[in-house]
Amino acid sequence: MHGEEYVTAIRLVGSALVTPSHERRSVRRMGQVPALSRILELPGLHMRVVEAGAGEPVLLLHGFPQDSREYARVMELLADGARVIAPDLRGAGGTDAPAGRYDLATMQGDLLALLDALGLDRVALVAHDWSAMVGFLFCLDHPDRVSRYVALAVPPPYVRPHPAMVRSMRYLWFQYGLATPVLGPRLLAGGSQRLPRWLFRTFTARPDSISAEDAAAYLGALRAPARARAGSALYRQLIVPGFVQIMMGRYRDRVLEVPALVLFGEQDDVIPTVMLQGFDQHARDLTIDFVPGAAHYIVDDEPGEVARRIARFLALPVGS
Repeated sequence: MHGEEYVTAIRLVGSALVTPSHERRSVRRMGQVPALSRILELPGLHMRVVEAGAGEPVLLLHGFPQDSREYARVMELLADGARVIAPDLRGAGGTDAPAGRYDLATMQGDLLALLDALGLDRVALVAHDWSAMVGFLFCLDHPDRVSRYVALAVPPPYVRPHPAMVRSMRYLWFQYGLATPVLGPRLLAGGSQRLPRWLFRTFTARPDSISAEDAAAYLGALRAPARARAGSALYRQLIVPGFVQIMMGRYRDRVLEVPALVLFGEQDDVIPTVMLQGFDQHARDLTIDFVPGAAHYIVDDEPGEVARRIARFLALPVGS
């Protein structure tokens, strides 16, 4: 899709009905690659999904406070050799933001329902930020559904507490504010939305990595009270407790069987590099690498290099 288009789609996929979707959808950087934006009716959730290309299915999961448009350029580059699928996850973008659960079990359930709806037994999985944590645990719980896994800007769930983490707390303080009922939604939606704007400034390598158009789309979505509440619930129910459980060693007795590549931006200071070692006993095939010129929002900072690293790991061709 190039520019803004209205997309209408209805068809039966597996056991799920793809309902009519009359949407104004912009996937700005996909050039001439055809793309389809549609709504899948999953159990208890209408989920927007953007797809392009054909071939091996590659599922792309976005971070916070983003949606599927995070991967627009990556999709364009990978669509020559793969079927790239980017959903808006629960609470984000064009997907429902229902009241209720935003915990690990719910998010994993959404992924299973999405794969079943698309008729996919197995996919290559790529995930960024909080969804990368979900991706690791999805690989542990459902290794039969994932062929290979690329995690972006989040370490395996085997990291241990380290004194170097003290320096990282200057970046992580905001999580507890966002996780607080009432306060969290206000921080996301209220006033000039200083906190989400601070996230974009602080965790990118360059001021223009997230375009003004993309930032406006993300900020505009957070203005909706239901989406602001969903963002707060995500931190309260999944991100903060999930990090604590990892630090306490909940997953250290489990082995990652899925071959995995972990990419960090060289300018990402959230997780000290000293903590990114000692995983050999926990994973059969795990590689950790770094992308120059990128920080935590690694896909926005260096989409071309991220696409090339993904393509190399998945043995796919990559466009230009």
